[in-house]
Amino acid sequence: MNKLDVLRGLSEPRRAGLTEAETQLLRAGTAHTLKANGNTLAAWSWGNAASRVLLVHGWDSRASHLGQFVEPLCRAGFQVWAFDGPAHGDSTGSLSSVVHHGKAILAIADAFGPFDGLVAHSVGSPAALYAFHKGMRVHSSVHIAGPASLKRVILRLSQAINLNVAATEDLIRLTETHIGQSVASMELDALADGFLHPALLLHDPTDREVPYSESCALAAAWPGAKLVDIVGAGHRRIIGHPEAIAVSVEHLVSTIFVPDSVVEKVADDE
Repeated sequence: MNKLDVLRGLSEPRRAGLTEAETQLLRAGTAHTLKANGNTLAAWSWGNAASRVLLVHGWDSRASHLGQFVEPLCRAGFQVWAFDGPAHGDSTGSLSSVVHHGKAILAIADAFGPFDGLVAHSVGSPAALYAFHKGMRVHSSVHIAGPASLKRVILRLSQAINLNVAATEDLIRLTETHIGQSVASMELDALADGFLHPALLLHDPTDREVPYSESCALAAAWPGAKLVDIVGAGHRRIIGHPEAIAVSVEHLVSTIFVPDSVVEKVADDE
């Protein structure tokens, strides 16, 4: 493996298929499409409540992978939206990146928003931070096992295949050409002006794909953030973990206006 292989891994996601349960979930929602930034994005919505939450998937993933959030959020009084990022799922394109994903969030918010809350997994988290930096506003958000530094992602990949310093610097430059901006522009200090609302961060301390230290760094940089450990959930299984879903819904309910009658109903159901 060389630097071009790493670049392909950072720019050419693998499309995930649908399980039967995911197919049924999407069929139960209302399908939408949006042309944005040269791609046609596939999106879905469930429910018709006034308060709305956007689900943002990670790399090599798709909207339906966050499907276990849909019913609890709808039951809690939210309309739920989700979309397939560029070159993911049913959306078009062959290339993507954290910045492409962030631009797609902005396009979805512009076309179908505003959104009161957001739940993002893995690369979806820094994509959401990019969107907040670019002006998207929500009342609350949940960030699950997300990397907090694009530079550290590149360095970890470089170290894994023993790239030398020159090759690593070349990889950074190639990445910058692909995303259309500097890698430094995706660091927390550059994005911090978007940290304007309460945030919940969830991470398994033993995550083998995205180090737990990434959420620790985000928590330290975000005054309104709370980090909760979901032990043993892993990197991908965490988005279906009952505790992760429960604390996410609780956080959004407590930080976004929801009529008291709905809150009481959720409590009764539990």
